Amino acid sequence: MSKDTFNKMKPIFINRNIKLSIKTKTLKAYIWFILLYGCECWTLTKDLKRRLEAAEMWYIRRIMRISWMEKKSNEEVMEMAGYKRSLIQTIRKRQLQFFGHINRANGIKKQILCGKICGTKSRGRQRTKHTDSLNNYVTKKESSNNELIRRTNNRLEWKAMIADVCNRPGT
Repeated sequence: MSKDTFNKMKPIFINRNIKLSIKTKTLKAYIWFILLYGCECWTLTKDLKRRLEAAEMWYIRRIMRISWMEKKSNEEVMEMAGYKRSLIQTIRKRQLQFFGHINRANGIKKQILCGKICGTKSRGRQRTKHTDSLNNYVTKKESSNNELIRRTNNRLEWKAMIADVCNRPGT
């Protein structure tokens, strides 16, 4: 869907008279808006991260008019464009903001997000839960989700924590 929109806007993105900075702002405003629809509820797996990073590079390569046949690495392309990857970080920031919003409200959404389902577990490795994924991103280790949920109650502390986590290098 987002690639369709990108292709519809291709005359803007391949126009040589438009600055690269304006093209990347347009990409983030129009294309990412469609690509990231509902990302607050996604559980980011390694495969999904890989696909999202590939999509991000696909867009940048098209804007820069660099074919995969030119055998340039992603790092070279990003350096040429003066671009830093930020799609995954944007998704995580949105997820943390949404998680805090849901946990501050006492309603059915909070029960759905943080509740337990009675019954037996299915066979095989269990799927990664949304809260576990966020907790691992925030703390970088296995720990209780209760601490993460407790932190959402203080809005200022939660906002500061989101800013700190999203601005640290290597995320």
